[in-house]
Amino acid sequence: MAVEYKQLFLKPHEEKRILQGEFWAYDNEIRGPFEDFAPGEVCRLCSSGGMVVATGYVNPLSTIAFRVLSYDPDVVIDREFLRRRIREADGQRRAMRPQNSYYRMVYGEADFLPGLVIDRFDDYFIVQITTAGMENFKEDIFALVAEVHPGAVCIEKSLALAREKEGLPLINRVITPGRSAEKDIEINALKFKVDFLKSQKTGFFLDQRDNYLLLSAISDGKEVLDAFAYAGAWGLHACRFGARQVEFLEISGDYLNQARANAALNGFAADRLSFVQGDAIQKLKEMSKSGMGKDIVILDPPAFVKSRAKLKEARRGYKEINLRALKLIRPGGYLISCSCSHFLPRDEFVAVIDDAARDAGRRIKLIEMRGQPYDHAVLLPLYQSEYLKCALFYVY
Repeated sequence: MAVEYKQLFLKPHEEKRILQGEFWAYDNEIRGPFEDFAPGEVCRLCSSGGMVVATGYVNPLSTIAFRVLSYDPDVVIDREFLRRRIREADGQRRAMRPQNSYYRMVYGEADFLPGLVIDRFDDYFIVQITTAGMENFKEDIFALVAEVHPGAVCIEKSLALAREKEGLPLINRVITPGRSAEKDIEINALKFKVDFLKSQKTGFFLDQRDNYLLLSAISDGKEVLDAFAYAGAWGLHACRFGARQVEFLEISGDYLNQARANAALNGFAADRLSFVQGDAIQKLKEMSKSGMGKDIVILDPPAFVKSRAKLKEARRGYKEINLRALKLIRPGGYLISCSCSHFLPRDEFVAVIDDAARDAGRRIKLIEMRGQPYDHAVLLPLYQSEYLKCALFYVY
């Protein structure tokens, strides 16, 4: 039985983009004032002529005024709707890799659940809610995670700045009573100690776990620099694959201590490792000017560009760190360079590194270009869901 949700009307000719698969309608595309809608209220989005375009939720406080949940004009958005969507998303991942218990279980719009991310770390489930629409269903979401995975330990890590734009407070808490925020996880046969309340994003960068394996064939006997090291995942993989010496470079003392602890947890000899606290951009410049040499340099910085307006500035930043890294790499060595910004397309990212190589006086060969894994799959035509670039270069 159809529910009589309130109707939100688009301006003339604004419905085409939504009908073609886009998920968002912006405030300047909405006809007339819509302050009588509560943040996160479910409604029907209609064309100016009254045709129902989609069902979703609205937020008058946000530039993104409406987010699509379904194109069904009669759909009911309730716990059963969420149950179907969450089970479908989880089922897709488990079908692809049945033995894997570390994966992104729900990936926002790419799973038709905008504003919701759930990462699974075995029996721990990290829930990130970024919109008022999903905030209104929060208790249902926690209950459904526990229903789909009995015994689940739920942690809410809703710290994204997008919440502030939605008029929501930042939240960082353990949901399951009596359970710790700390857990030892295992990725690619390496152990990592994670405090989910003190870690970045949802605790660990699951999107890079397959890309870390690029080091398997090139690390043996090499000197490696892991810049922007965070908790040391890239460098520890280099250790696992036989690197002679690994230097971890990280601006945060807390994260550098995590890298040390993770190295000890895996039993790596201290004389193979060094830990340097400092701003990676500045330190790379100092290292390149000093004449220091490395066989492999890994660059995995946080997103340099969080809006299209900052793209030019971001290109300069990516060029600078890659130029300095290339000057450090001995002939016959390797550069692994990453970007996690969807505003910088893959071709432009490679072009920036090519430009950096010319200015550094080096020749490079692109050996392999990777992106995000199966559990971060890209829903077309939602280009925003494709963000990760990971490029392996041979350096002459």
